[in-house]
Formats: sequence, C-alpha cells, structure tokens
Amino acid sequence: MKKKALVTGSSGFMGRSLVDKLLLMSDVFSDVVTMSRSPVINARPNTTHFTCDLGLCDSEDYYYECMHKICAQKKPDIIFHLAANPLTKLDESNPNKIIQDNITSTHKVIHSAPKGCRVILASSITVYGDWMFEADDGPEFYTEDMTTKPTSLYAITKRTSESILESYCKMDRVSGASLRLCATVGPNLTHGVVKDFIRKLLSANPYLEALGDYPGSTKPYLHINDAIDAFILLALSDVNGAFNVCPDDQITVEEVAHAVMNGCGVQKEIKWMGEGANWKGDNRFIKAGNLKLKQLGWNPQYPHSKDCIRSVVEKIHGN
Repeated sequence: MKKKALVTGSSGFMGRSLVDKLLLMSDVFSDVVTMSRSPVINARPNTTHFTCDLGLCDSEDYYYECMHKICAQKKPDIIFHLAANPLTKLDESNPNKIIQDNITSTHKVIHSAPKGCRVILASSITVYGDWMFEADDGPEFYTEDMTTKPTSLYAITKRTSESILESYCKMDRVSGASLRLCATVGPNLTHGVVKDFIRKLLSANPYLEALGDYPGSTKPYLHINDAIDAFILLALSDVNGAFNVCPDDQITVEEVAHAVMNGCGVQKEIKWMGEGANWKGDNRFIKAGNLKLKQLGWNPQYPHSKDCIRSVVEKIHGN
C-alpha cells in the first residue's frame, strides 16, 4: 500500500531535496504534503503545501494548532521532521527561540501525529559532545549506544527532541528513528564552512581565512543524496532508535579547504585566524561510526568526505 508523507521544513536545503526524491517515488508515496514557516509562491506539482510556524507557543496564535489540524486532515503515514533552527552558536539576544523552534516544534509534530504514524527526525551528530577526546584511552569513534553529552544549546535541543520521540515510541503512539546527521553538503548548499570557503575563494582577498589553528577541527562531511537515502530507508523500515548518518571518515579544515580549492580551480594561501575565532560549544573533533545504518542496507555513494566536498563544489561551479 502506498504511503502518505508529510515533510516539515520542506523549503530548506535538505527538505527540498527530500521532497524531490519522494515525488520521484510515486510507486511508494501516493501523497506528499509539504510544510514550511514561510509561504511558498511556486509550490511543487503533485504536493499540498501548508504555511505553519511550529515554534509558536502562544495558544491564541493562528498557527498554534496548525500541525494538529494538518495531521487530522491529511492523516500522514510518515512524517519527516526536518524543520529546525540550525543556529549552533547561541543567539544571546534571543536564547529561547532555538528551544521553541527545535523542542516545542518536535513535541507538536509527534503529539499531533496520527497513532501508528512513523516519525523520522533530523537530529545531529553533535549530541555526543567531546567526552571521547578527553581521555587518552577513549574509544575510536562514537556509536549509537554510547553516552551523549552535548556541549551547545543546539545539540541539547536535538538530544531532547530525540528523547521526546523515544518516549512516544515506548508509549506505542508512534514509531520512528532519529538520524544523527553530520555536516551535509550539496549543490544547493546555503551555509557552512564549504559555502563560506567558496565565497572567500571568489573574493578579492589574497588569503583564504579559516577559523582556529592549523589544521583546524576534524569532522565528517556527508553528501545530500546519501542523507536523503538514509531518511527514506529508515522511513520504510520498522526499526526504532538513533542512527549515525555519516561517511566512513572525517577530515580537517585544512583538507576541506584544499578540496574546495581543487573543486573551484582557485588556489590561495590559508590564513589561520587562531583559536580565539572559534565559538564556545563547538565540537572540534567528531568521529562517528556508521555500521548500524549500513547493516540496514545503507550504502553511501560518497564514503569519503574529501570526494563528497570536491564533487559538490565542482557541480556548483560547473568544472
């Protein structure tokens, strides 16, 4: 039987790609409902779009009950919850907003979901924190059964969202999985170090400025297509829990810079801005295993971070 899907955050970087893939799978998905905070002028054919701000807390606001009403009307079989505030650096002027956008919204989505609905949550690899690197005899990489000690408010909101989903799964209200995504890149990239490096390489500055000291932080980078494959794989499975979604390796900022330079065909000397340029709460080293997801059949097209970045940059610039 075909599935009815609802995608929150459908106008974002990952949401657009996911919706495109779902529409191509018309043999699996009979109906695709999209949702975003801002109105969409040109909605995709064969979709129904709703404008809804899930982070609103005022019960008198028009959008407060929107998720409940949409679920009651459309009765989705699968909800892909991608809507979130991606700000990893604390906004001192409004520290409550990220809690509302990420935690309040997640509870609304899961609480409003029809009984038996499957919820696939976009989480983050940053939920682990830095504890693995505080001891000389620590494990080689993070696995899903290990302790989570988030160091940023963003990561805390993601881990809390995972716990909300876990609770509703245990109550048999829904089933679902949390995808702990690493830095994800693709042709429609909107932010992040890769996007920042491309902009800087095309500027008049003779140097490529990079945060931190040489060689910079070490993290994995995932291709958007591999991320979308993971979302759909878990949506169509019956397995609950958390899953790391990352390639087989991780690279330094220096290696990211050279991959971007090679993809752009522009070479500049890297100018390191020093540790003082980094923001508090950032995870400098991230190493995570992907065996649990691979055992379900996930086979990334880009298992190596460097190849992923270079491929994306080449496509952006048409090299």
